[in-house]
Amino acid sequence: MSKLAIEGGEPAVRAALPHYNSIGLLEEDMAVSVMAAWPLSGFLGGELHGGYWVSRLEEAWAQRFGVKHVIACNSATSGLFAAAHAVELGHGDRFICPALTMSATAAAPALTGAMPLFCDVSHYSFILDRLDHRSGYGVKAVFLTHLFGLAQNEVWWKEWCENHDAKLIVDAAQAPFARDDDVLAGTAADIGVYSLNVHKHIQCGEGGIVVTNDDQLAETIRHFINHGEIAGGRKLGLNLRMTEVTAGIALVQLRRADELVQGRIDQAEDIIAAIGGVDHRPLSKVLLQNFGPKVRHVYYTIPFRHMGNRSWFVNALKAEGVPLTEGYVAPLYELPAFKHCGLKCRNAEALHEHELFYFENCRWSPTPEQIEQIGDAFRKVASHADQRAHDRV
Repeated sequence: MSKLAIEGGEPAVRAALPHYNSIGLLEEDMAVSVMAAWPLSGFLGGELHGGYWVSRLEEAWAQRFGVKHVIACNSATSGLFAAAHAVELGHGDRFICPALTMSATAAAPALTGAMPLFCDVSHYSFILDRLDHRSGYGVKAVFLTHLFGLAQNEVWWKEWCENHDAKLIVDAAQAPFARDDDVLAGTAADIGVYSLNVHKHIQCGEGGIVVTNDDQLAETIRHFINHGEIAGGRKLGLNLRMTEVTAGIALVQLRRADELVQGRIDQAEDIIAAIGGVDHRPLSKVLLQNFGPKVRHVYYTIPFRHMGNRSWFVNALKAEGVPLTEGYVAPLYELPAFKHCGLKCRNAEALHEHELFYFENCRWSPTPEQIEQIGDAFRKVASHADQRAHDRV
């Protein structure tokens, strides 16, 4: 058995992994041509639509995702905030949100004055768990996150919301083009929100996309992201608009989406295959995110659960040259702003504090040789972990 790098041995991965960058000459050419054409933004306060390239991006996104309305904005967080206003969340209202998600999923609707009801996630899929039907009375909206690139239960939650007179908003920031039983992430909800942040599958630095099939919601969101300066008693809005350069880059990325998203899926599946022992000895304590056969996981990250000494296991792998992160984010009710927001969530706490770790699949682009070395590193560390456990017995 070769010596672990953490104990002075040679690391399995012998060179730093290259960073992933989806931006190329096509995006550069588009940015230059948009800047040369002028103006850099086509928005005017109170109007429904932006400039030429923003409109082209929205049209192309609507066609690709099969939705009626697409509204581009400056971030997914802005999109979630606009969605919360569109469904008329306000003081005294409650909304369901997973305890294990990025803070914006809860912060955006909470900024309306509504109160989050943090609910637990599945111990196996890490997605918002299905609730007992009695738990939903008095809830005005559900904010569902498709975490790590896995879309799951969106249709179920939409039916649940319809039965409880609530609206479903899906945070699909990490899951563009993910599918659950042939339904594209974000398209079955009342409102779906996507991220074009630099770390995502397709990106333009910063940006967001909101989709809906509801005419009234679409009009409200369009006005909200553009100051809301119209007659008729609507609420005022903010400047949450997308620029022309940003939209042009995003449009090129959308045209390349099949190549870019499938590339991340292929890389993740190659890494999982190289590891080989996940769910079997010698990696019996390492489990993958669980999902069904009709699901297309797009692997924003490759998340794992370790059912043992996670810290030792992850630190040993990092010493072998595999960049990994322990936990995700602490359950959101641990943030000072949300300390007053209810019960603890056992699965979310266990995952963050003791079990969950992940490889940032949209950050790194290991070579084929390095992918094999990552597999070697997992098996090497797992074998030593098994030996340590055996010696303790």
